[in-house]
Amino acid sequence: MKHLRWIIPLIVTVILVVNNACSPNHELFDQEVTQIISDSLSPVDSLDPNHTWVLTDTRTVTVTANANVNAQWLKILTADPRKSADAEVASQVMIADGETAYMSFCYPKIVTTLYAALVDDEGRFTVTEFSPNDTKVDFSEPLYTKQIMSYIPQPQTFVYCYEEEMPDYTHLDFDFNDCVLGIAYERTGEREMRFHVTLSAVGTDRPMSAALHLRNFKYDEIDTIYTEGGASFNVNSKGENIPEQVISPNLLRTKELLLKSQSQAKEEDKEAVINLFCDAHWATGDYLQPNDQWLIDHYHYNVSKTSSSDMTYRTIVPKEVTFIVTFKEAKSLEYLNFDLLDPFIIKEYLGGTFEVHPYAYRHDWVLKEYKLAEIVKLPWALVVPYKKFRHPLEGMNIGFKKRDVLAFGAYGYRGHSFGEWSMNHNTANDWYLNEYATESQVY
Repeated sequence: MKHLRWIIPLIVTVILVVNNACSPNHELFDQEVTQIISDSLSPVDSLDPNHTWVLTDTRTVTVTANANVNAQWLKILTADPRKSADAEVASQVMIADGETAYMSFCYPKIVTTLYAALVDDEGRFTVTEFSPNDTKVDFSEPLYTKQIMSYIPQPQTFVYCYEEEMPDYTHLDFDFNDCVLGIAYERTGEREMRFHVTLSAVGTDRPMSAALHLRNFKYDEIDTIYTEGGASFNVNSKGENIPEQVISPNLLRTKELLLKSQSQAKEEDKEAVINLFCDAHWATGDYLQPNDQWLIDHYHYNVSKTSSSDMTYRTIVPKEVTFIVTFKEAKSLEYLNFDLLDPFIIKEYLGGTFEVHPYAYRHDWVLKEYKLAEIVKLPWALVVPYKKFRHPLEGMNIGFKKRDVLAFGAYGYRGHSFGEWSMNHNTANDWYLNEYATESQVY
């Protein structure tokens, strides 16, 4: 089987080179051949034709602070913070008693009850529950009033897992660990948003950049942007700023924090893009090779439970950078939710540059225009609304399902498997929870 695994990629590479060697821009990518290989190697067949690969729902509610509790903040919570240490803040806004706020937010499909909390200047919570189907919420019948919590809910974190192979099938593994980003956001002022970005894993030896596209937010709507404590993914643990000579030619070479989307024709329509990092390996805190000022070792980080003797696999503490963005107008922030966040990676392949986006934005390009690799089988990126998500180890498929064959893989727990969810998007929406992971196959 190992020999067969390498025969197909070799044939594909030869076909791509022969068919495209005369391409004037030296790009060797062939969509038709790529799609044939995609269909033959996909670990899941009989996919749900209506699948959107979304594990969340989106709601908008109007909340009235009518509890007379000296409210300072209004928070939408995914659980009751008095009963659960897993309660997270799906959205928050500054508010005063008697005021009404419009809230737009995303939450996991498996959550059946939501909570609204008024928090006073002493950090005391007044909480009411509501149904995801409710459009109006108030505090006329709160569950409890002005209570101190032993656990303070933190901003909701979504985990973004990427397959950087798109559209390259020569190293196909569907372990979704080539780049793992944790992203949370919170409104911390009338016009201020903070985006907390964590680089949790890098499971590739190829160069890679990343950026965060703020959909529907114009570049000109941003007033300022900086990072908390001056932190940067482009500065390693020695305090060394990434040299331009290290960055691959077609990736992000600028270190400016705020970029313009290039996909809009008119200058005034260009949208805001946060520059996350120029090179994923440098962002881990890796160093230059000894006695070489231009080369860095592209190891694999946090995709093996132990470090290998040749240091190909390393374990690191995930790095977090908080981007603080001030908008010129406050009202537009009411509509910001995870649906409008489009974090993507940028990679090179056969002379071309590709962006890998979450499935909802798979047809988009933001900074680098590229030939689209249409997705028929599994997506190239997964968005998991669970901060504790344990991504698969290197080479461990996230989950198989071949018609009547039992589900298996990193998330193959029968009745709660990734493969079953792939075949029917209305089932196994909880496949990503820790209790359904195969311990020996996840990080």
